[in-house]
Amino acid sequence: MALFGLFNYSKPGPGVDKNGPKKKRFFYFFELYGRKFWKLIELNLLYLVCCIPIVTIGPATCGLVYILRNFANEKPVFMVSDFFDAFKSNFKQGFVIGLFDLLTTGIVSVALIWYIANQQLSIAMAIPLVICIIVEVLLMFMRFYTYLMTVTVELPIKYILKNSFIFAFLGLKSNLISGFWTVLLILPLLWLWPWLLFFVVIGFSTLAFIATFNSYPYIVKYIIEPHEKQMRAEMGEDDEDDDEDEEDDDEPIFTDIGSQEKPALPEKKPGKQKIIR
Repeated sequence: MALFGLFNYSKPGPGVDKNGPKKKRFFYFFELYGRKFWKLIELNLLYLVCCIPIVTIGPATCGLVYILRNFANEKPVFMVSDFFDAFKSNFKQGFVIGLFDLLTTGIVSVALIWYIANQQLSIAMAIPLVICIIVEVLLMFMRFYTYLMTVTVELPIKYILKNSFIFAFLGLKSNLISGFWTVLLILPLLWLWPWLLFFVVIGFSTLAFIATFNSYPYIVKYIIEPHEKQMRAEMGEDDEDDDEDEEDDDEPIFTDIGSQEKPALPEKKPGKQKIIR
């Protein structure tokens, strides 16, 4: 029952003005996070259940990131079925990347702890300590893109890791923002163990959502859009004609092109060519 017009969800909203100003991404993120809050809790619990066997952490992260990518783009999602579809279709690459992630992060973290504990032995310990910190940060920045590219682009693992390394520097501004929130939310675990409950409920999906929201625009700009432009050029489509069609609101939605239809070009053999999913 509505109370003075409040909580009346059947009442139509004011709608969205397509010509209205776009919201800044900072405010848009929190608006989107609020709307997806309960879904993020469901997704977080689903992710934890699928991560119980350690070998499934990588594929489960692929399922998590796939759902969050659709959340960030406001695409419709069927939570459980889409999660497990991404889990299964990316199992092999997800497993290898997850294993690589665990091993590298684990080794660097152990070295970091050792150098911190023994830095009083010699001032020279500061050098490997700083190196470990830089490598740990670099691995974190790469992680923002590895799983996201795995569920978005069909590429060999070595190219996914190579591109993630490039994006770690190319998207430095967004990476610093994502990294700041990652450290800010994880750091309390060192002193406040009840904070672990936050991660059990919604912490993992929150951190991954922040990273996905900030990182995906770089994949769109430097991978998806160039790929689509190349495909249009190979099909003989003219971008200028497309722009003119978009500006002309009086054109009919459907037109009979008849003999103007261009024959389909033969498919290229799979190789280094990326396939957008």
